[in-house]
Amino acid sequence: MILTISMEPKRKFRISPFLHSTFFEYLGNVIYDGVWVGNSSEVKNVEGIRKDVIDGCIEAGITAVRWPGGCCADHYHWKDGIGPNRSNRIHPIPTTSKIWRHDFGTDEFITFCRLVGAEPIIVVNTATGIPEDFLDWYEYCNGPCETKYGWLRAKYGHKEPYNVRYWGIGNTDENVWWIDFNNPIAYAQNYMRYSTVVRDLRSNLHFIGLGLSERHNIPCWVEKCLDHITGMQSRRAPDSLSVHHYIGGAKGRYLACGDAVNYSDDAYYFTINSLIAYQKDIDLHREYIKKHTPSESKTTISFDEWGLEHPEATLENGIRQRQTMRDAIFAACALHLFYRNSDIVEFAMETQLSNIAQSLFETDGTKFYKTPTFYAMKLLKEHRGQYLTDISTDIPNNMLDIISSISPDNNKLVISLVNKDLYKAIPVSLKLPASCRWNLVHSDMIFTNNVRNYNTFDTPDLISSHPLRLSQNLHGEIPAHSIVRTVFIRTVK
Repeated sequence: MILTISMEPKRKFRISPFLHSTFFEYLGNVIYDGVWVGNSSEVKNVEGIRKDVIDGCIEAGITAVRWPGGCCADHYHWKDGIGPNRSNRIHPIPTTSKIWRHDFGTDEFITFCRLVGAEPIIVVNTATGIPEDFLDWYEYCNGPCETKYGWLRAKYGHKEPYNVRYWGIGNTDENVWWIDFNNPIAYAQNYMRYSTVVRDLRSNLHFIGLGLSERHNIPCWVEKCLDHITGMQSRRAPDSLSVHHYIGGAKGRYLACGDAVNYSDDAYYFTINSLIAYQKDIDLHREYIKKHTPSESKTTISFDEWGLEHPEATLENGIRQRQTMRDAIFAACALHLFYRNSDIVEFAMETQLSNIAQSLFETDGTKFYKTPTFYAMKLLKEHRGQYLTDISTDIPNNMLDIISSISPDNNKLVISLVNKDLYKAIPVSLKLPASCRWNLVHSDMIFTNNVRNYNTFDTPDLISSHPLRLSQNLHGEIPAHSIVRTVFIRTVK
C-alpha cells in the first residue's frame, strides 16, 4: 500500500491540544491513592500529589483536566475542601466508601494542574448547589485579594488569582434524570441562572453546557435547551456542549464487546467498530449547533467522558478493570476520530485518570503502572496543535486507520497508523512531495504478540511503546493489532 501525503494543511482542522485531556472525581481510588497521598506518605509525592502520576501526565501530554466530576460534581460543595479544618461528609453516590474525604480540594486541584502543565476545567454544582455558590467559587479562584473569597484564598497561602477560564455548568446525570426527567427547559433556566451570577465577567470565561449523546434516547432535548438559552438564536450559546458516551461489555447496548480480557475475535471487532457511535454523536451535535445557536457563538463539542467500561468494573472493586491491547487500539482510533472532527471537537477527556475504567494509571500504595491507554495517548501526542493534511492510498484497506498532520510552520509532519487487523500485517510505503526533503526523526510502535495481554503491577511493561526501525519512506509492514507513529522534520534540500 502506497501512502500519498498532501503537504497542504487543512486550516479549519487544527487538532486542539485539549483532545488529550482527562478527568477525575471522588469515586473508588481515583483521587485518594490515584492522585493524592498526602505530604507524609511513603509514596513519592510533590505537595501530597503522587510524583509518578505527575510525571506520567506530562509524558502522556495531558493538556486539560476536568474535576470534580462527573456525577460527583453535582454533589460537591467546594467550601468543604478549603482551609486547614476540613471535615468528612457522607457520600451520596454509590461507591466503595460512604465517607467523602476533602483532603483534596480546589487548591490541591489547581496545584495538580500546574504541576502537570494542564488547564483546569471546573464543573460547578447545578443540581444540589445554588448559583451563589458558583459566584463564591469563581471569586475564590479568580477574585483579587480585596474580595471576600479572594482574601480567603490569599489567607490560605495563594495570593495570586488562579484565573480559571473553563467552567462546566453541571453534569448530565443529575440534571437530565434526577431533578426533572427529560425537561431541557429546566436545565436551560438553571444554566441561565448560573451564567447570570457572573454576568459581565462571562465574556472572559468558557462555559461548557450540556449536550446529550444519542445513546440516552431522549430526542429534541439538546435542541430545546439551546433554543431557550439563546432566545431562539439571538443570545450567546454555551461555548461548548458536553457529550458522554461509554462503550464496552458493561453497557447494555454493547454487551457484544464481551469480557475485558477473554473476548472473542468477533467481540474485538465489534468493540473497535462501535466507535461509529462517537461519530454519530459528533454529527448530531454538529447539526444542533448549526441550527440552534447563533453563528457568532462558535460553539464547539466537548467529548468530556469517553472510554471502554468492561463487565469486571463493578462497584465492589471500585470500577477497576484490566486493559489489553484492544483498549490501546480503541483509544488510538478514538483519538483519530476526534482529530478528524477537529473543526468542531475542542475537548476530549479520557475516563478516568487513575484506577477506574479506561484509566491511564493503576496504583496501589507504592505500586504503580501505566496502562495501554496511557501509551496510546503518549504515542499520538505529537499531533497536538497541528493541522490535518489529506492522505490517500492506492489500495483501500479499512483495517488501517491513518492520520497525518503538519505543524503551523510546515516543518514537522506526523503520521500515525493503527492496524486493526488481528492477524494480518499490512505492507506500506510512503510517498512525499519531491519539492522538499523530510527526515524521519522518530518512529515508535505499541505492539504485543498476544492482543489479550495486559499490564499488571508485576508485569508493568508487557504492553508499552518502543522505537521502531523504519526507512525514510516507511517501507515495511505494520504488524497486526499495532499502533505506529512517525515524525518527520523538513530540512533544506
